[in-house]
Amino acid sequence: MFNAPYFTHLRRSNLKFFAAFTLVLCLFLTVMTNVFTPETVTDLQSAARGTIASQILTGNGTLIGFMANSFYALMAIIFPMVYSILTGNRLIAEKVDKGSLAGFLSTPVTRLRIVLTSALYLLISLIVMWGLTSLVGLLAAEAFQPGALDRETFLLMNAGAFLYHLAVSSICFCSSCIFNTSRNSLTFGAGLPLLFFVISLLRKLSLDLDFLKYFTLNTLFDTEAILQGSGYAADFTILACLSAVLYAVGILWFKEKDLPL
Repeated sequence: MFNAPYFTHLRRSNLKFFAAFTLVLCLFLTVMTNVFTPETVTDLQSAARGTIASQILTGNGTLIGFMANSFYALMAIIFPMVYSILTGNRLIAEKVDKGSLAGFLSTPVTRLRIVLTSALYLLISLIVMWGLTSLVGLLAAEAFQPGALDRETFLLMNAGAFLYHLAVSSICFCSSCIFNTSRNSLTFGAGLPLLFFVISLLRKLSLDLDFLKYFTLNTLFDTEAILQGSGYAADFTILACLSAVLYAVGILWFKEKDLPL
């Protein structure tokens, strides 16, 4: 059910988005690897002691601990999320909204092939994005901090980030398949992931807000559990299952719904 020419079209039309967000991730990871020293982490924690920021600037003094509480707490969440939001909407809802999908459906390419190929493109683009980020991170650590990076934990951290963003992309893609306008697609496809992110930030500001962990998807990307080496398998499984369900719902919904073409 995969359509190679349509996949090529998607790859070319979204290349700038993909390249820009992947490059930003790699640059941030490289810079953070370069500036890390245990003394830097200690100084930051000392400066933040007694303030709200002390709830965020935690860590075990290692390079991967520093990454977990800086790169994976912010940049690795925000930039791929924006990519999934924009790309997920562009794949289906924007084409329906602008009427450009009619041109593709006037060819022998079926609606099911279009939506399956679109889903596959988003999945593969995220795999490549995090694959490249992992490779750059390993090379940067070897260049700037030889022997300082726990490679196994680093790769697990990237696997968790990938699964988290796979779940985010499934929300964006499902919303894009359900709604016929970009406005409605983005209301849910962008609104829910951004709400989850804001809730996760609020939770870090005070122990009294720990109950908010039940209201955000970000709880399932538990960097502390990954650092400790246990307690993350169930989270990974839930993220993968949620992604599969939402992608399937989006594909089936788009296949059966009436289109304003």
